Amino acid sequence: MRRWFITVALSQLIVGTSSAQDSKAYAVLEEASENYSQVHTFCAQFIQVIEVTLLNQVRTGQGKMCQRQPNEFSMRFDEPAGDLIVVDGESVWTFYPSVDGQQALRFLGLNSDNRFNFYKNLLTDSRSRFKAVYQGLEEIDAQQTHRIFMEPKEPQGFRSVVVWIDRVTELIVSLEIHDSNESIRKIRLTDIHLNMELSDEEFRFVPPEGTRVIIR
Repeated sequence: MRRWFITVALSQLIVGTSSAQDSKAYAVLEEASENYSQVHTFCAQFIQVIEVTLLNQVRTGQGKMCQRQPNEFSMRFDEPAGDLIVVDGESVWTFYPSVDGQQALRFLGLNSDNRFNFYKNLLTDSRSRFKAVYQGLEEIDAQQTHRIFMEPKEPQGFRSVVVWIDRVTELIVSLEIHDSNESIRKIRLTDIHLNMELSDEEFRFVPPEGTRVIIR
């Protein structure tokens, strides 16, 4: 009987701790969501590392990322130079001259909400859309951040993500995304600027002359 009582007590303690961790996770996510709802434009320097586990490859890149509400996005690489992703509000352009400078892809009907705007995608209705667990405070480059594990309740194109949210600014400053294809994508954001004026050209892409455009 005593052993049964101890087991039950430990189980209740674990469940209670887990519940408290979840509550903390959702509280942080909802505060960050409220903060992000006030952001009209966003730009940051990024470093991206993609581990393509099925091919045993690691791909790295860095450059500048910008977003403008409600559905414009750009990710322009300095390394590899010229690579880019642009969401113009109607379609998604990808152009990777580091791989093939003669071809660009245009995906119709897609926008930043469901593919690239990870702030909005991860922070909107997080309580109903994700199972979230607060994993504690973690320091990144002298920044105190909340570390939160998130798992979609319904298919989202990725299996799970860990986000690091700055305690002071309440902005996502780092992510580790585990995609459905087993790849792992890590993004670190620095030099973040909010609500600045951005040129329309930031969210436009005109394929270089002679480039073959494949529409999907």
